[in-house]
Amino acid sequence: MPSTIPLRDAIKRGRGARPALIWRSAGVRLALAAFPLWCTAAVLILWTPWRLKLLVGGVASLAFASPAAGLLATALLAPFGATLQTLLGVPYRMSEAIVLAFLAGWLLRGRLDPRGPALPSAMAAAGWLLALTVVCSIAASAFALAQYPGLLPQTARDLLQAYYIYPDRVGVIEGARLLEGLALAAATLFVFRLRPSIAVSLPATLCVSGAAAATLAVLIWRDIGPATLVERYARLGYRVAHVGDPNAAGSYFAMLVCLALGMAGRASGRARAGWMALVVTNAVGLWFSESRTAIAAAAIAAALAAAWVRSGHWTRRARIAALGMVLVVGIGASFGRAKLLERDPTFRGGGFRQQFNATSFRMIAARPLSGVGIGQYYQTSSLFLSPRMAWIYGFENAHNYFLQVAAELGIPGIALFLIWIAAAALVIARALARVADPRLLGAAAGVLALLITCLTSHPLLVNEVAFSFWIQFGLALGLAESSLMNAAPLADHPQAGARRRKFWPVAALTAAAIVGAAAVRVARGPVEPPRSTVVDGLYEWETAEDGRRFRWTEGYASLFVPADVTRVSVPARVPIDRRAITPMGVEVASGGVLLGRTRVGDSWTTLVVALPEMSPPAKLKRIDLKVDRTWQPALYIAGARAVI
Repeated sequence: MPSTIPLRDAIKRGRGARPALIWRSAGVRLALAAFPLWCTAAVLILWTPWRLKLLVGGVASLAFASPAAGLLATALLAPFGATLQTLLGVPYRMSEAIVLAFLAGWLLRGRLDPRGPALPSAMAAAGWLLALTVVCSIAASAFALAQYPGLLPQTARDLLQAYYIYPDRVGVIEGARLLEGLALAAATLFVFRLRPSIAVSLPATLCVSGAAAATLAVLIWRDIGPATLVERYARLGYRVAHVGDPNAAGSYFAMLVCLALGMAGRASGRARAGWMALVVTNAVGLWFSESRTAIAAAAIAAALAAAWVRSGHWTRRARIAALGMVLVVGIGASFGRAKLLERDPTFRGGGFRQQFNATSFRMIAARPLSGVGIGQYYQTSSLFLSPRMAWIYGFENAHNYFLQVAAELGIPGIALFLIWIAAAALVIARALARVADPRLLGAAAGVLALLITCLTSHPLLVNEVAFSFWIQFGLALGLAESSLMNAAPLADHPQAGARRRKFWPVAALTAAAIVGAAAVRVARGPVEPPRSTVVDGLYEWETAEDGRRFRWTEGYASLFVPADVTRVSVPARVPIDRRAITPMGVEVASGGVLLGRTRVGDSWTTLVVALPEMSPPAKLKRIDLKVDRTWQPALYIAGARAVI
């Protein structure tokens, strides 16, 4: 039946979906609301600055009174979490506080769930199973931490009393970010069902927020604005002001440029002029980010969208061929540029990115079914980085969000995440094939652009970007389902219930496998580094003339010692006297921090290394060595197997 809202862009509500589980069961809804409600209540009840109470309480109250208004407020404010933190002088994760306040207000009030756009069955099942995967991963990490007396209770107290301040050791914060994103997408669909006119107001809010972020970047770049923000920009040296990661900022602006272009294609007259102004402003933000990947992703997504529009009257085969051609050209151009950059001696990103990917694959191979634990990639990376990367970084993220999810949650986790994305993509593709809606095309292109950047960076690890993405993701899915409902007869589909019932056995088996994988992870104990030259940079053991056993190193090499070791003595020498070889400087580092330098000659020299403390549950410390130059022992020493 038609929408009762007298707007040209109103969405017709279909009758093909029953109410979601959280609205059919008060127990499920209140269980899901417990965490955001506690975090929000803690801000309001415990000692916190009054400005923070006002902000969080205002968003929660607004979401309780009007979910649509609460969602708009969240979309407007969430990108400025780091900015609000600096301006208010409070060390809180402000974006997450705003999102949890919205979710608490939205879930707390029970309401009838109107029929309309909803999560596809496969998508809903994948979401619930992904949530189970995250919970099991956190539980396994908590079990490992429990072996250290007092640490698990202390971590629990910190999370309960000051969730937005203290980091945790078991992955609660990282897991919550992912699940909060899924919840935001579902909440956006609910608001579509409740208030169809949000199809216009939500894109406007997202793009206005991006325009404000771009304007702030320009002002701070010109030393205009609050002194705290200007000083922060000067310290970081970036041309973006609302987040500390310029690549993530580029992904954010690329997404919004595509969305604004789609809305401009839908509008006319003064409205189109307004949308074009938002396109230009967000494009300025994209340019200021200086993110090559984000700019290329925006160009590829825009080209695909343009090809889709231009090929609207072609046959399906011709349309697929044209889109494939655009995609091949875009990827080919990106690949060619990457090759040119690799030949530039001043550019290191391409080669480093390949080594980051290799690190992730080694981590996945170590724990393929359970992963190393949500939120554990950064600390665990020191066990899998190549010696050179460990020397430079010490610890690092994957620089590929999909590989990071796979390494932390295992192959089942990344499979469920991809099913969640793919199920929505299928609905969007069906809608675009049937209905020419520039608004949907722009929203989908923006989602695609950000997902492309996830192949070379991790924008979804940044709260300010991740929450905006999931809102636009829900927006694109809502627009797609609404278009399909408007284009097809509105009738009930009794076979939908049968399809859902078929998911239960598969979902139950998958859930059991997820729990079993977590149990196996606990039984196997801490992850260990692979015994490979690509990780430690050491050759096989040999025996010197004096009977002492030794190992040759490459230009970079690493040693692993127990985490409780604070001092290590490493004997080293260069066992031949040649003018071009000895003496040779050897530098020692740990965790990316230089600890000392020693000159080593043809007699044994002891490198005494004082190691920094490591936080549990880490079991190993990594000691990284770097020699001034390499040489080929096999050319000088009979029987030497190393060719460095």
